[in-house]
Amino acid sequence: MKRTVIGFAWLALVLEMLVYYWFQLPALSIYSLGFWIFLLQSLGFAWLILLFSSPQGLVQKASKLSGRNRQVETYELNKSLPAHLVWLGRAWIFVILALMVIGFANSRIFRAKDYANVVTVQDADFKEDFPETDISKLALLDRASAEKIGDTYLGTIDKVSQFGISDDYRQITIGQQPYRVSPLEYKSIWKWISNHQDGIEYYVKVNQTTGKAELAKLSKAMHYSDSEYLMNDTMRHLRFQYPTTIFGKPSFEVDDEGNPYYIATIYQPQFGLSSNDPVGAVVLDAVTGESKRYDLADIPEWVDRVYSATNVISRVDDHYTYQNGFWNTIFSQTGVKNTTDSYNYITIGSDIYLYTGITSATADSSNLGFILVNMRTRQITNYKLASATETAAQESAEGEVQEKGYQATAPSLVKFSDKAYYLVSLKDDAGLVKTYALVDAEDYQQVTVNNDLASLISQVSGSDASSLAGISSDGSTASQDIQVIEGTIEALGSQMIGGTTVYYLQSQGTIYKVKASEDATDQLPFMKVGDQFTGQLAKNNYLNQFTLETK
Repeated sequence: MKRTVIGFAWLALVLEMLVYYWFQLPALSIYSLGFWIFLLQSLGFAWLILLFSSPQGLVQKASKLSGRNRQVETYELNKSLPAHLVWLGRAWIFVILALMVIGFANSRIFRAKDYANVVTVQDADFKEDFPETDISKLALLDRASAEKIGDTYLGTIDKVSQFGISDDYRQITIGQQPYRVSPLEYKSIWKWISNHQDGIEYYVKVNQTTGKAELAKLSKAMHYSDSEYLMNDTMRHLRFQYPTTIFGKPSFEVDDEGNPYYIATIYQPQFGLSSNDPVGAVVLDAVTGESKRYDLADIPEWVDRVYSATNVISRVDDHYTYQNGFWNTIFSQTGVKNTTDSYNYITIGSDIYLYTGITSATADSSNLGFILVNMRTRQITNYKLASATETAAQESAEGEVQEKGYQATAPSLVKFSDKAYYLVSLKDDAGLVKTYALVDAEDYQQVTVNNDLASLISQVSGSDASSLAGISSDGSTASQDIQVIEGTIEALGSQMIGGTTVYYLQSQGTIYKVKASEDATDQLPFMKVGDQFTGQLAKNNYLNQFTLETK
């Protein structure tokens, strides 16, 4: 009977190890803390089984004298365990103590400056070196707004009851435009059983500048995703391909041609078994399941997000916090700086950058500058500029419309005419964007609010924001086709509106309007009756992309 019980115990241990590995998927590497946890809990259960299967057992009978000098039998822990159990128990305890010592010895208390020097930061001047904002690439929609827009397109596909949209909505660039992309997913395991042979044929992409969403259909369906089961689950598929590699949760991206991939960042601990830092990435083809491992220097340029926001913020904080050692952060706090409690992303060229403010340890609502981090290379630049924190800018924007009770989203950092501004979207209680605000970053009490984004940017910066014309406060664009107007000026006039000169042209009985701006044609002030013009018709009879052919 005892042998049968012990046999079932060993079988249960093997099953427990298989189930644990199947679901937790620890890397089989001595540099992985997850591996040691898996090993120690398995050895702990094995030790207990060996103990109970030992002839001596865990307890033994003993005779003792009672208070009346009567000899009675009792039980006590066995002090003479078999040698193999003693050594196995000591080894188990030794490993735990060793892991604790390694963790403590490699903590920031003893290695503060090593943590501070993991990354290097290049200093620059905001007004001279920070790139002027390209308004055609402004990421206006936050994650929540992108989800609202994207979810409305689900009903346009077949088998709509079988699928949902993943909540990934990861920000990437496609053709130098900021998008949030998210794949469809199976709603349940039963939906997966019915549909997994056909795969997932769609993903959602939302243009963060125009608010235009698209349910993109793939030429070949995806058979590997986070909503798959068994070996088609992305993490499990990669774990069995790379059993000893430490990597994070794969994230969904598409290349510039719209092909779907999952990107799994490869990590390696920097100090002992802690402080994991990226050393490369695995790119998984979501259609075929083929994968390729890359070192950091060789990762394809279309991959936007190798470093996570958590890793970036943690490294920047360590760099600015521990330059003068650990104890300095406790007592004098000389030179201690840290990131603010808010961050966002901006698109520059074809790359995604994280930005956040840098403030001193004792500051409340002021920044010393901004950090800009390339999320593919982790190149970090500190732009010096005394300014308000992002939170202070949000509160200032909310105060400008306090009677309406709008709530500010995380602001976007923009630069117009060498000045820093926070662009803030203001939402109502239903989560809908109702208006926009531009907050002067250096003087956050200066706030300009406007429901029309193009007018707001033109009003503050004097720049031509015609590429944003037609974008409503919910981030959407008018659905009608662009209408090109060509004609001859029959009458001409102008007036000043909100500090901007507006020209009025009459042609074939219709009056059109053109705003003067830095980007407008230099011939605009010299146009006269009889000149030929061309422009794109926008709201309220304004003309964008205005060109002139003078007589």
